[in-house]
Amino acid sequence: MGDLSAEGRTRVRALSLYLVGTIVLALTAVGGYALVVGFDRVRPAPVEAVAVVGERELLVRYLGGVPGCGDPHRVEVAEDADEVVVSAFTVARRATREGFSCPDVGVPMLQTVRLGEALGDRDVRDGARPGVDVEVVAGVEDLLTD
Repeated sequence: MGDLSAEGRTRVRALSLYLVGTIVLALTAVGGYALVVGFDRVRPAPVEAVAVVGERELLVRYLGGVPGCGDPHRVEVAEDADEVVVSAFTVARRATREGFSCPDVGVPMLQTVRLGEALGDRDVRDGARPGVDVEVVAGVEDLLTD
């Protein structure tokens, strides 16, 4: 700043203060929104069992929560020659707001996913719990009665 005139240095300082003030104001607004309105929170959910319902489809049973606290979000599938990894996710709506709490109640959720190839004799694993095998049941009835 040694090459700048006094007026130039004053302008640089003013611009710096304006920039810092804008950043602080934006962070305050985001923090206030998070506490008052709240952002959604997505979490992995344990996969309990799957049933083969078509040549290349699985019906996945996983554990969610009560409405607003563990709504179905998505189920992802990663396949290779030896195994199929099923990862389920739930979302708590507006979970960051102040005073938000959820009862510790697990609610079974069902969702169908399509595989790239038939399951065959590949193992099914839970993406939320690495190394945990998922039970493959004979039919949809068995999945619903467990």
